[in-house]
Amino acid sequence: MPKNQTKFNINWLSRFDDSKIPVKIWLKAGPSSSTFKCTLCQTNELDCGNQGWKAVEQHMKNVKHKQILQQWKENVKFVVSSPSSNSSSSASSFSSSCIPSSSSSLSSTSSIITLEMNNNKHKALNFEDQVIKAETLWALNIAQRGFSYNSCNELNELFPLMFPDSNIATKFSIQSNKMSYVISHGLGSYFKKKLIDDIKKTDKFVLIFDEQTNNQNKKQLDMWFRYWCNEKQLVVNRFYKTITLGHAYAKTIRDVIIESFATDGLDLKKLLMLSRDNPNVNIAIEKMIDSEMQKHGSSLLKLGSCSIHIVHNAFKSGLLVSKWHVENFCLDLYSWFKCSPARQEDFKNVLEEIDYLLEKTILYFSITRWVLMGKVVKRILNQWDVLCEYFLCFLPQKQPSQIKENKRYEKEPLIHVLYHEMTELFRDVLSSFIKTDVVQHKSGQELLIITLDQVNLWRSEKELRIGEQTTKLISSLNFDEKKSFYQDVRKIYEAIGNYLKKNLPLDNILLRDLQVLNYSSKSDPTSNDQILRVARAIPNLFNDREIDSLTNEWILYCFELIDESWIIKDKYIDANGLDHIKYHSIDYYWSKVFSILTNNGTPKYQTLAKLIRNVLIIAHGNADVERGFSINSNIITDNRTLLSETSINGLRLVYDGVKYFGCGSAHKVVITSDMIDAVKKSSSSYREELLAKTANNVRNTANNNDKQLISIERQHQIEEEKKLLEKQKGLDKEMKEAELLIKEGTNRLEDGLKNGSMSEIYAAKLLVSGGHEKLTTINEKQRQVTNELDKLRLKRKDSLTHEQSMNKKLKKI
Repeated sequence: MPKNQTKFNINWLSRFDDSKIPVKIWLKAGPSSSTFKCTLCQTNELDCGNQGWKAVEQHMKNVKHKQILQQWKENVKFVVSSPSSNSSSSASSFSSSCIPSSSSSLSSTSSIITLEMNNNKHKALNFEDQVIKAETLWALNIAQRGFSYNSCNELNELFPLMFPDSNIATKFSIQSNKMSYVISHGLGSYFKKKLIDDIKKTDKFVLIFDEQTNNQNKKQLDMWFRYWCNEKQLVVNRFYKTITLGHAYAKTIRDVIIESFATDGLDLKKLLMLSRDNPNVNIAIEKMIDSEMQKHGSSLLKLGSCSIHIVHNAFKSGLLVSKWHVENFCLDLYSWFKCSPARQEDFKNVLEEIDYLLEKTILYFSITRWVLMGKVVKRILNQWDVLCEYFLCFLPQKQPSQIKENKRYEKEPLIHVLYHEMTELFRDVLSSFIKTDVVQHKSGQELLIITLDQVNLWRSEKELRIGEQTTKLISSLNFDEKKSFYQDVRKIYEAIGNYLKKNLPLDNILLRDLQVLNYSSKSDPTSNDQILRVARAIPNLFNDREIDSLTNEWILYCFELIDESWIIKDKYIDANGLDHIKYHSIDYYWSKVFSILTNNGTPKYQTLAKLIRNVLIIAHGNADVERGFSINSNIITDNRTLLSETSINGLRLVYDGVKYFGCGSAHKVVITSDMIDAVKKSSSSYREELLAKTANNVRNTANNNDKQLISIERQHQIEEEKKLLEKQKGLDKEMKEAELLIKEGTNRLEDGLKNGSMSEIYAAKLLVSGGHEKLTTINEKQRQVTNELDKLRLKRKDSLTHEQSMNKKLKKI
C-alpha cells in the first residue's frame, strides 16, 4: 500500500451531513485502514485512500443513499442516551419520534446517538408496510378512544379526499369488519404475547381480579397483572384478560385462572398473591388457589382484602347506624335537579342572587363509594342557605306543584406506606370521640387493644370532633335535639372505629416491616431485622445463601451515599411563599439504587434488588381493576352489547398496549415489524377461527343428530325391554298355574289310589301330564325371553359406551 494513502479518521464520526444528521449513524470504519462502510446502504468497503473525507461526501450525495436516509427519517426514531456510572442505560435514556433538525439539539458531548430500527432485519418499510402502519395507527386510536367499528366505514373514500397528495391515503382500506379482526386477532394477540413474555421474565407477579355485570347483562371477570417491569425499571399494572361468566362460583373462577395460566404457559408457582376485595367467594378462591399451589411446593402471600374496601365499608357502617339516611337525602337532592334543565336554571338564578361565587353544581353521591360522602356533604353545606331559599321560599311561591313530583332516577407502589396510613386513619377516627392521651403515641397494634365502648375513655359531648361549620349550625337546636345529635355522632364514630378495628390488618407484621422500603429507613438501626423478616415472609423466593447475602448488601446500602435527586423530584415556592417538595415514586428511587455498580462493573445490590422488585409489586388495593370497569363501560356501550368475548379482549388489550407503549396516545406507539406482521396475519387468523367454529358447529350438529338417534334407539330399547319384562311376568303366572295343576293331579291320584276309583286315577293322570307339558312349554318361552333380554341389555351397554366416548371427544375439542 502506498505511503500517501489517507486512513479512515475517527474524528469524521463527529461531523454532520448536509441535513445536519450525524454521520456516525451510518458511517463505520472498514476492515482496512483506508476504507469505510455505510450501514444504511449496506455497502461493501468503500475506498477513502485517495480522496479522504471527500470520498465520504461523494457517497452522502449519492441518490440511493439520500432515498434510504429519507425512508429512515420517516420510519425510525433516534435514541439519545447519557451514560452514567451509577445508572442503567434504560433509566437514563429518552426517545423522540422525530429526527433532530439541527446540530444544536445534539450539542452535548456526553450524549450517544443511535438509530433504533423498526425490525430486526435493519431495513426500511416498503410501501405496503407503510400503508399497514397507517391502518395500525388508526386501529390503535379506535381502541384507545372507544370509537365504534362502524366509524371506519367509507374511510377509504374519505381519506383520499382529505389528503389528495398522499399515496398511503389512497391505499388506506380498513372497514368495520377488518377493524374488528385487526384488533381482536392482530394487535390484541400481539400485545398479549408481549405481556406474557414480560411476565415470564419476572421472579414473582400479582394477580388482581374482580367481577362486574356489564351492559350485556353478563358477569365479566377482569384479570390484571402487577409486576416489576425490567424494561421500565418500575412496577406496572397491566390488563391480562376478561372472561364472561354465568354463575361466578369460586370453583368456576379458580378453574378459569388455572386454565388461563396453563394455556399461556405461566408458572403458577410464580404467583405471589391475589389482590381481591372481601366477598366470601373471593376468600374461597384464594384458599383454592393456595391449595393448588401447595401441590406444586409453593404458596400464596396472604394480606387480606383490599384496604380501600375496608375503609369504604367502615364509613358505610358508621352512616347507617345513625339512621340519619344522609345517603337518601344526597341522592334525592341530586335526582331533583338531574333530569330538569328548568330546575337547574331556577337554582342557579336563586344562587346568583345570594352568592354568585358559590359552586352551582350539585355533586352526585354513589351508593358504592361511601368514602366520597364527605365531599358531597361539604358541597351541600356550602350551598345550604341557597338550598333553603330555593326549596322553602322559591318553590312554594313560584312552582308549588313541583314539590310533589320528584322521582329518583395513583398508580405508583404504596405498599411501604400502607401500614402507616392505616394506623393514622384509625388513630384519626378514634381521636374524634376518644381522649387524645389514650390514642397518642400508640402503634397500630396498641390501638387495636383499646376498648371503644369504655365510657371513661370517651371525650365529652362538647369535645366531639364535628367541625366548625356543624358546631355553628346546631346552635339553634334545643337541648334534647342536641343530646340526640351528639349520641348519633358518637354512634357513627364508634361504628366506624369498630369496623376498622375488626378488619384493618394492623397486627400484620409483614405490612409493618414493609415500611423499611422508605427512603429514610436506611438510618434506622432495626432496619436490618425488618428487611430479613420481609425476605423470609415471601414464599419460595430466597434460599439460605441468598438470605446471608441480603444481610451483607443491606449493611452496605445503609452506608451508601444517596443522590438527593433520586428522592426529590422538584422543589418550588408557591405564591404565598410556602415551600413545596415533590418526591419521586418509591420504585423510581429503588431503580436508581439498583443501578449502582461495583468497581468491576457488576450490580452492587443483586440480592436486595431481587427482594425489592418482588415486594413492591404487592398490591395495596383493587383500584386498577375497578378503574378497568370504567374502560369496560366505554367499550361495551348500550349499542355494542353484541361484542364477542374475543373482541372485548382485543379492545382491552390494545387499549392497555397504547397506554403502556404510547403513554395513552396511539401516535406515540412505535410500530414495529412484528406488529405489522401481526396485523398482516390477523385476517388469516380470523378466517382460521371462523373455519374452526364452522367445523365445530358441524361436529356439534352431527353429534347432536347422533345423540338424537341414540336417544330414540334407547327409548325403543326401553319400550322393548318393558314388553319382554311384561311377557316374562305373564310366563311366571302361567308357570304357577301349571304347578297348581300338577299339584292338584298328584293330590287326586293319591285319593284315587286310596279309594280304588279308576276314574279319579285317570283324571289325575290327565291333570299331571297336562301340567308337565304346559310347564315344559313355559320354560322354553322363558329361556327365549331371557336370551332376548340379555341381548337387549348388552346392546344398551354398547350404546352407552359409545355415547360416553363421544362426550369425551367433545370435551377434548
